[in-house]
Amino acid sequence: MKLYIFRSPFLLIIFSFLLLQGCEKEDEQIHPEIKTMQITALSPSSATLEGNIIHTGKFPVLDFGFVYGLTPELGETMGTRLSLGKDAKPGTYKQDVKNLKIASGYYTSNHNFYARAYLTNEKGTVFGQVASVTLPSPNIQSIVPNTGKAGDKITISGSFFTSDATEVEVLFANVAGKVIEVSPSKVVVEVPSGITSSSYYDYRQVGVVLKMAGQTYNVTSTFKVNPSVTDFSPKSATLGTVITIKGNNLPGYYYYSNLRVSFGEVDVPITSYSSTGIQVQVPHHIGAKKVPLSVIIDGVKTTLPGDFTVIPHTVTSIAPTSGLSGSYFSLTGDNFPSDFYYNYNQAVVTVGDIPTTISYVSSGEMLVLVPFNLKEGNHKIKVAFGPTVIEATQQFSVVASSITSFSPTSGGIGREVILKGNFLPDTYYIVNFGSVRIGGYSTSSSTIQTSVPQGATLGAVKISVENDYTKIEAKDEFTVLAPTFTAFSPSSGVAGSVVTITGSGFSANAYTVVRFGTVSTNILSITDTTIKAVVPSNVTGAMKITVLQNGQTMISKDNFTVTN
Repeated sequence: MKLYIFRSPFLLIIFSFLLLQGCEKEDEQIHPEIKTMQITALSPSSATLEGNIIHTGKFPVLDFGFVYGLTPELGETMGTRLSLGKDAKPGTYKQDVKNLKIASGYYTSNHNFYARAYLTNEKGTVFGQVASVTLPSPNIQSIVPNTGKAGDKITISGSFFTSDATEVEVLFANVAGKVIEVSPSKVVVEVPSGITSSSYYDYRQVGVVLKMAGQTYNVTSTFKVNPSVTDFSPKSATLGTVITIKGNNLPGYYYYSNLRVSFGEVDVPITSYSSTGIQVQVPHHIGAKKVPLSVIIDGVKTTLPGDFTVIPHTVTSIAPTSGLSGSYFSLTGDNFPSDFYYNYNQAVVTVGDIPTTISYVSSGEMLVLVPFNLKEGNHKIKVAFGPTVIEATQQFSVVASSITSFSPTSGGIGREVILKGNFLPDTYYIVNFGSVRIGGYSTSSSTIQTSVPQGATLGAVKISVENDYTKIEAKDEFTVLAPTFTAFSPSSGVAGSVVTITGSGFSANAYTVVRFGTVSTNILSITDTTIKAVVPSNVTGAMKITVLQNGQTMISKDNFTVTN
């Protein structure tokens, strides 16, 4: 080798410059170089990618990593880019990829996975060769147990090639369960809530599938979902209120023979049932004010959290506060059963410890009968709904029936008589005039309308009133009058003229006949003392006037003359 010695500083500078220019041109020819080393399958949905940077090149690295996909066509615009940044150094590098989706839909035999390393600088991107691996395929062997309710743990056995729970999804009728544990040989999952079974005939059986790497694997098509109940609302309410029982995985249809609901020891019918809840009514015959609520499904009893509390009713007032046996009073209060209008016979009302009848109800009111056989005086009032018995602050005073007066004090058969006193309103009574009976009707609590009965004994008689439970008698006597015919006027007249007959004991309600001679005529009016009749057209001359009333015949002393 020949040694050059530069004695001139200028020549030395020129030589150095030329040498430096040559080195720069040589560095420009150094390009990045990268290799794809290998792909190692970790599970059906994960793998480890390994690359090797041989040389980073002259220009700054902008990015490096891997491009991967399900086909070998990987490059600038094809495949999924996994960037590891720009801090690239010569040597090997690795990166795990998870949750790979090797296929969509159900099982496919193509489990191939491809990748290649890359490095990018401002001049472009270089790639390593394409490497591939076949990802393992899960194998399902069994599911134990094959039935369960929400929250139960189910074990699926088989080969899964992973211990990462994020790589596995288990669906119960398209509802994802919570994956608790994953190992290469088993998957433990909780039965989810929200599973619907809408067919009456599927017996609550649903399909279970396992998903990994985008593929779906059938586990079973006959997993039996056991419904479960969790809570109810409201926790307190009046009797008759509809209670909603909530739960998990309630089917859209159910065999009612396999479903029971009870408040304490009292079973109740199901009001309605759907996949969103079970509805029942709080029974009127509930055993206590505070009871547990339980549900039996397919023989399995579940007592729901928290007892149910009956909201007690109250009695605020009664009106009126006095009256006869057989009368009615209004009772008002709060928190009566919500279905009281339709089930008022479930209430027990006692007046003086005697159960009585409810004849009318509304949301907070009832009309109550005062027992007929109740004695006079003050009596307590109690109202019972279910286990709650409430005593009213007011008492009801039973008063006696009575006849205080009547008018008129005398009259003939059929004469209307008005009795005054203390009676049950709008009630039919039996009214006795002596020993002869006739009906009477109370038009108010103080008035009875009646009339002197046919066959009543003439003269003074006692008036009494009775019904099935009581009999009262007037203090004074009534005089039954026999009808009398004393006079008539005018003494003569033409046919069609009006004759006034005077007397006593007449009755407008009695059967009455007036004859001129032997010919009957029309009667215009009847009072206690007068009868107005028309002279008939088919008689002439002088004749007697005859009055027939209540079986008695009365003939005038004088003749009436019919003139032309």
